[in-house]
Amino acid sequence: MEFSAECAPCLLRRILFQTRLVDPSKEEEVMSSCLRMVAEEWQKGINSAALSTKVHRLSYELLGVADPYAELKAEANRVALSLLPRAEELVEGSEDRLRTACLVAIAGNVMDFGIGGFERPDELRHTFESLVSQGPEPNDVERLREMLLGAKEVVYLFDNSGEIVLDLPLLRELKGMGLKVTGVVKGEPIITDATWNDLSVSGADKVLDVCLTTGMFAIGLDMERASGELKDAFDRADLVVAKGMANFEALSDTGVRPIAHLLRSKCIPVSKAIGAEKDRNVIKVFE
Repeated sequence: MEFSAECAPCLLRRILFQTRLVDPSKEEEVMSSCLRMVAEEWQKGINSAALSTKVHRLSYELLGVADPYAELKAEANRVALSLLPRAEELVEGSEDRLRTACLVAIAGNVMDFGIGGFERPDELRHTFESLVSQGPEPNDVERLREMLLGAKEVVYLFDNSGEIVLDLPLLRELKGMGLKVTGVVKGEPIITDATWNDLSVSGADKVLDVCLTTGMFAIGLDMERASGELKDAFDRADLVVAKGMANFEALSDTGVRPIAHLLRSKCIPVSKAIGAEKDRNVIKVFE
């Protein structure tokens, strides 16, 4: 997805948010440097995830930290684990387990801090069931079901910490369909995204057949820098399930197909690009 005018203030708002988490005294230094980089690197056609990755790398270097969101991510996992029993009840009691499991997984996608939505993980406790009750728009769940029934292997791209816990019911549904599932987390901490540690904290490592990382510091996934092992997993997969907006931003311009995007449409540029209204649960398949 191309970086747009509306992406610029959103990106800088997150930079300010994470700077204040670490060291508010560095606000002017970090913001002026990152603003300069946006101005210098923003060329027509540049991918939004690629530019955001560069800006976040600079921000982390200036702040002198490996993971500005470490405490928020740990809290997000705790909150999601407390909601997991209810999430499992909702799926168990549903007439359409796959659809409900997708909506549970999407509800976790709101735990994405610093972009004008939730500021603390605990906010999900008050909105979780309301989010799950909202039907998806677009709704490609039937096409997703058809593709899964004809598949043998799936690559599952995780998004945020906390959110990974609420992916568990969907992972179990995929396993119940007889699928081999390879889960992929981030290779290095970046924004609120799940890393290797979150696999064990969430229990996802016990459900997945194979656990991999992207092997890189990147918003979403840069396929050009992916390892041979990860590329092989994509080549073998009959379907890629990608969680969150960043994976859509990074992969929408690539040849990764077929791919099912499960996300909450939290900004206008992504909403327009994927064909949704803002603040909707999205299940969108690209073949």
